[in-house]
Amino acid sequence: MSVQRTTTCPHDPPCPTPNDTDREAARIVAAHPEQGWSLLCNGIVLFEDTGELLPDGRVIDPHRPVQTPVRNPAQDPARNPVQNPTPA
Repeated sequence: MSVQRTTTCPHDPPCPTPNDTDREAARIVAAHPEQGWSLLCNGIVLFEDTGELLPDGRVIDPHRPVQTPVRNPAQDPARNPVQNPTPA
C-alpha cells in the first residue's frame, strides 16, 4: 500500500519532491534527534545515518561520503628516495 500526499508544500520556494535528486533539501517538519530521524516536508523520513524512507515505501541506503586520509606526498616512502634509499 503506498501513501500519497494530498497537500502541496506551503513553503516558498516549494520543497523538492521525493523523486527529485535534491529531495533531502526539503524542510524538516518534525525532528526526533533522540530517535535519529526527521520527517521532511515532502514526506521523506530522513535518518541520521543518511538513509531514507520515501513516501511510497522505497528505501534509500545510507550514503555518507567516505572519508579517506589525506597523504602528504613528502611523507610517502615510495616517492621520497631519501627516506627509502635503494640498495647499492
